[in-house]
Amino acid sequence: MSANIRSIDALIEFRSSLIVFIEDASLAIQSMTMELRKTFEWIEHDRPHYWNAQMKRAYDLVAQTRSELDSCRMRTVAGHRPACIEEKQASARAKRRLQHCHDQLKAVKHWAIQVHHDADEFRGRFGGLIAMLDGDLPKAVVSLEKAITILESYAEIARPMNQNEKGE
Repeated sequence: MSANIRSIDALIEFRSSLIVFIEDASLAIQSMTMELRKTFEWIEHDRPHYWNAQMKRAYDLVAQTRSELDSCRMRTVAGHRPACIEEKQASARAKRRLQHCHDQLKAVKHWAIQVHHDADEFRGRFGGLIAMLDGDLPKAVVSLEKAITILESYAEIARPMNQNEKGE
């Protein structure tokens, strides 16, 4: 196998660019992996904790509004029982809020499963790139270093011979 190399500087520049690429790509993958961990933390710990607390508040509000509605229904004003419209509306709102919290907690569980699936897909797709960044590309850098060293040695030997030929 032969090569027509016209510039050792181009090889040196390519080697430097390859090293920068390896570093940049590795940092990008580390950054994406860190973001993925943050997402896991958020979806598996933060959101369930938040919605469980909201659900507890919603249960308390349902109990409070039910109690207020029952108290209203037991009252009599001038021999008539009040319609308790405001209390009924407050109770209905509290029940809707409780249902919303329940739905959100269910959605969080669904998305936690989805995030794990997507993360596995992410890892699978980037597995080849990671293997290349950890193995193949560093080997290529070493090969380029050897080639550059050999070519520079050859160029040093070839130059004096050319100068001697011109001097004769």
